[in-house]
Amino acid sequence: MRILLLTSSFHPLTGGAESYARTLAAGLASEGHQVVVATDGHDVAGLPLSERIDGYEVLRPRAYSAEVDRKDKVRWRQMQYAVLSELSGLLGEQRFDIVHANSHECLVLGSVVALEQGAALVASLHEQNPQSEPFGLGRSLLSYRTLPVDLFLAASDFYAQRCTATGVPPEAVRKVYHGVTVPEPRPDAWTGLRTRLGAAADTPLIVCPARIYTRKDQLTLVEAMARVRVHVPTARLLLAGRVSDEHYAQRLGQLTGELGLTDAVHIIEDFANTDMPDVLGAADLVALPSLEEGLGLAAIEAMALGRPVVGTDVVGLREVLTDRHDALVVPPRSPDSLAAALTRLLLEPSLALELGEEARRTVQKRFSASSMVRETIRCYREAVDRRAARP
Repeated sequence: MRILLLTSSFHPLTGGAESYARTLAAGLASEGHQVVVATDGHDVAGLPLSERIDGYEVLRPRAYSAEVDRKDKVRWRQMQYAVLSELSGLLGEQRFDIVHANSHECLVLGSVVALEQGAALVASLHEQNPQSEPFGLGRSLLSYRTLPVDLFLAASDFYAQRCTATGVPPEAVRKVYHGVTVPEPRPDAWTGLRTRLGAAADTPLIVCPARIYTRKDQLTLVEAMARVRVHVPTARLLLAGRVSDEHYAQRLGQLTGELGLTDAVHIIEDFANTDMPDVLGAADLVALPSLEEGLGLAAIEAMALGRPVVGTDVVGLREVLTDRHDALVVPPRSPDSLAAALTRLLLEPSLALELGEEARRTVQKRFSASSMVRETIRCYREAVDRRAARP
């Protein structure tokens, strides 16, 4: 099949939707399908407009942003269509069987392309709370009920229920868990990261792989860290992720200083997607204090590496983690509970090892990349059949 995957951001940027798109594109290409990934090139200006990665083509339109400010053009029209104009030039005469949109804004663009080419339209929408945005209900109804989507791919029960609650017929929704590949261990890279943090090999290191903003609740994690340090004074915390809310990041920095944790808590934003396996591999524990998740992909990635995870009992993570089987699960917004779980695993390495080994088995059974790719291909074929059957 010929597949156009539209995704707002992509490697080397990090995030769940970005990891999903990259793993899927590589897996589809390895199965012999022709894959083109189109993504925003504006924030990665040093990368080429077009390149091949792992057997698929990546296009990064970026000139569109200058078109918005042209005085000889209608600005609102350019806001809507400049990306399509540039993308058309990059795609040339290529035609596709499947247009796969990986976000709400990509679904608007993808609808135009799919209608133009008569391609099947597939959507995987990762936004957590789109209805909370301005005109969010209208935007959600546009995506779920109005645009000509043939099949929605839901990464979890959370997303499947979002589809049906917004009016998508159940027969147009397929649950396909995000899958991960298990990278080869790279102890030298893990040592390098610890050196960067000024942490010795035996320094307990807790990693939180998440963007810095309210829903990830790093504030509670920093409060818990102060309690952890009472029992494990040498413990360090790495917050590995881009800042998505500057105000929240400022509050986080202020709290870190107030608790006397400036030397113990590190925020590093510049990790690329390819760095994350080494970041997780360097961790003794992975902490995910989220208030809500669509699906805990970061948890799955950590579990694939056999790392013990402490996560919160919230939607998304609840579907991935099983308390005292492959993780420890604590109530959200509870620094005491979070600190107790982290401290327990730091002081009981045998329990941490047992949970990590079981976590790896969970990923192999439920969240493998090969299973995700296989199920997605099946859904693509179904979407093509559904498109062909339309009047």
